[in-house]
Amino acid sequence: MARIILQNDDINFNTDKKQPAATGFISDRDILKKRSKKYLDLLAGLDAKTLTDVKGMDELMKAIQEEFGVAGLADLPLGIVSKCFLGHPYEVHTLDLSGRQVITHYKTTETMNPDFEKARTAAKHNAYATVEVYKDKIVLIREDGTAIKL
Repeated sequence: MARIILQNDDINFNTDKKQPAATGFISDRDILKKRSKKYLDLLAGLDAKTLTDVKGMDELMKAIQEEFGVAGLADLPLGIVSKCFLGHPYEVHTLDLSGRQVITHYKTTETMNPDFEKARTAAKHNAYATVEVYKDKIVLIREDGTAIKL
C-alpha cells in the first residue's frame, strides 16, 4: 500500500516576489540588483534635508523598503554609510536601519559603530555613491546604481 510522505499543507506556493517574508536574509541576487535613481537621490539628499519630524523619517523608511521590496526591518541592511557634504570637519554620515532609524554625521576624528567603521574608507571614495552595511557583508553602490559585494 502506498504511503503519503509529503503533505502539501506545509508548502508555500506563493510566487509573489514583490514582498518576500521578513526572514533576516536577502539573497545575493537581490543585494546585487541595480539601485534606482530615486533611491540614490534620496540618500544623496540626506545632507540637504532635515528629517526632524516623524513624518519625514517615515517617508524615508517607506522609500527604502520599497527599494528593497521588503515589508520589515529584518530584510534591510543594518545601515548605510555615505560621504557627508556638510563640509569640514564632517566626513561621513550613517543612516542606521537596525531599528533606531537615526541619521548621524561623523567628524573626521570621531569613531563610528564597529559595523559601520569598516565601510568608512569606501564611503569616502569618489567611486561610490553609498555603502550598504549588512551583518556579514558590505555592498558598494556606484553612482549609476550598480552594486558590488565585498
